Amino acid sequence: MRLGVTKFALALTLTFSFGTSLCETRPSEPDLTQAQISEMMCAQTKCQRNLHVTLVQKDGSTYEHTFPTFPAVVQPVGILVVAGQTVFVEADTSDGKLVNLQAVDSVVHPEKTIIVKLEQTEDRGMMLTTTNPFDETLKFDMGITPLESDDLYKTSSCPILKGSFETWPYPIFQVLLGNGRVVAKDYGLCD
Repeated sequence: MRLGVTKFALALTLTFSFGTSLCETRPSEPDLTQAQISEMMCAQTKCQRNLHVTLVQKDGSTYEHTFPTFPAVVQPVGILVVAGQTVFVEADTSDGKLVNLQAVDSVVHPEKTIIVKLEQTEDRGMMLTTTNPFDETLKFDMGITPLESDDLYKTSSCPILKGSFETWPYPIFQVLLGNGRVVAKDYGLCD
């Protein structure tokens, strides 16, 4: 189940690194081993190492896995956060967009560090908390991968003021925050 998520994230990385379409199929892709996929991915981006994920599933059982390698927090399309993670991303705003995204280990420059946390709630749902360091209101396009799926689904997202959160009533493996941009302070649509 989660091998597909790794392949999907690799496709994101390789798509934007090589300028190909997500719809294109690489002829040799089915023949690649997990180690080869990881090697290709880590050659293109800063991989996460030994990423451990533990989630209580809908049926009450526990999903637990450690990924020796996993795609970077900062992807060409945005920020990737996995269940149980808190990620720190330094960024700037320019011409109404988030630019110069860089994952960091801790908050060194609070005036430009976005903090994103994805955690499971007691009722097996999920909460995504995003801290916006900027005076401007931010908005992202958001995709989620539920635990029982290998697909990324578009979902609504609300404008992010200084601190915002979103919730789902089921386990989410990962969230992708893309197309980070500045919106008007009175932009109230969660779309």
